[in-house]
Amino acid sequence: MLVIANVIQFWLFLVFVIPSILCSIFTIYHLLMNRTLRNALNNHVVIIILILSLIFDLTDVVWLIDYFRTGTASLSTYAFCLIWTYMDFSLFATVIILVAWASIERHILIFHKRLVATRMKRFVFHYLPMSIFTIYPLSYYFAMFYILPCNITPDYTQSRCGLAYCAFSSASNGKWNGIANNIVPIFIIVMFNLALIARIWYTKYRTGQRFQWKNYRKLAGQLLAISSIFFIFIFPPMLLYTAYSIGLPFDFATDYYIVSLFLTYFGALLVPVVCAVSLSELRTKLWNTFRIFHRPRVHMVPQILLVNHPRDNQIVRETQFGS
Repeated sequence: MLVIANVIQFWLFLVFVIPSILCSIFTIYHLLMNRTLRNALNNHVVIIILILSLIFDLTDVVWLIDYFRTGTASLSTYAFCLIWTYMDFSLFATVIILVAWASIERHILIFHKRLVATRMKRFVFHYLPMSIFTIYPLSYYFAMFYILPCNITPDYTQSRCGLAYCAFSSASNGKWNGIANNIVPIFIIVMFNLALIARIWYTKYRTGQRFQWKNYRKLAGQLLAISSIFFIFIFPPMLLYTAYSIGLPFDFATDYYIVSLFLTYFGALLVPVVCAVSLSELRTKLWNTFRIFHRPRVHMVPQILLVNHPRDNQIVRETQFGS
């Protein structure tokens, strides 16, 4: 069985978490401070995803980095281990579910704008689903780790103290957690984004110039960029997990499955970076900020300037004539 050394995991997480945190803060600040960006319906779910991603980086990922450095949990207490496990499961699942909802909502914002034309419709088709898909996973995992009994003794030398097995303490909890909170959202992300691409091209082909693609390019491009991360990093292990659930032998592609589960963290770490780059307004500001910190230095080199005085020129001329 393939095992990735802790020192390798430590440096990989450390290299990725720093730009992830900086991009999260940068993007959240500009999305909230800019009134136009803040009021855009397509940015609301992105703001929530970025806030959750920032909390995920500052808690779960930082604690993982410390674990890879020392080989033990940051605090050897049962309460800390519960918080660590809860943050890992709840924040990761909430981001996946919100991206799945965003994949559905983009169809509404592009092709069915009438569903968000009034205040009541915006509440029903925009704010209510977004609130439900944010509160549900946070509440579900709170009940799983803090209310339902779990008789597992914490092992402080394991990641999350080994309490991750509490999510699979019963067969029903394990199936629901795997299918409803992970497999279904990932398949929704993939299918609805492929459908979005197909609908855009079909509508453009069918209507010709009447379909103003420039007006919706940002809406589609932003989501497709974020969804591509989940397709690359999270869809493969979820596909294998589904195959294992329906009878595929566990010795098939075991090493790849272990590595792919490790790479799912980098999908979460790259979300803030992709969000900052995918928005043209923020991309320009990010580039200008980068140029400020990397402005080329101007080296001052003294130069000698030769100045001819009029009197010197006169002396030279007189000397030539006298000769």
